Amino acid sequence: MSGGRSRGPRVVVGYDGSDAARAAVAWAAARAGRTGKVWVVHSLDPVHPAHDGGEGKAVLDALVLEGGNALIDVDYHLELVTGDPAEALDLSAREHDADEIAIGSRGFGKLRATLGSVSHDLLHRADRPVLVIPGNAVSERAGADG
Repeated sequence: MSGGRSRGPRVVVGYDGSDAARAAVAWAAARAGRTGKVWVVHSLDPVHPAHDGGEGKAVLDALVLEGGNALIDVDYHLELVTGDPAEALDLSAREHDADEIAIGSRGFGKLRATLGSVSHDLLHRADRPVLVIPGNAVSERAGADG
């Protein structure tokens, strides 16, 4: 066996502040455990110059402050990037030699899927496994837990 096999899972996860994205972060953290690494990636829209990074930084800070319990025992890194979200996740996964990519899906329905979505684009772009957590799975689980 090679020595490189002893490291834990390396997971890149997209984060936009949604419930499905928080669920994806929790899954990625659980998957990585104490021996792996998680890169939480938030992508800013380059078309809107009002995004100077302050809003994106606030989204990532809120994850750590409000929902950071999932990340407590995990080696994680926050990445704020500008550009297409699917491309940013794919590039981050390649750069960090991630084993997989996790992303939440808001589940906007068939019309949104026809026009394209980050998860759909990522599934066609990525060269490694992609886990897509649908928004309704998050709400159904919350209803079962509450």
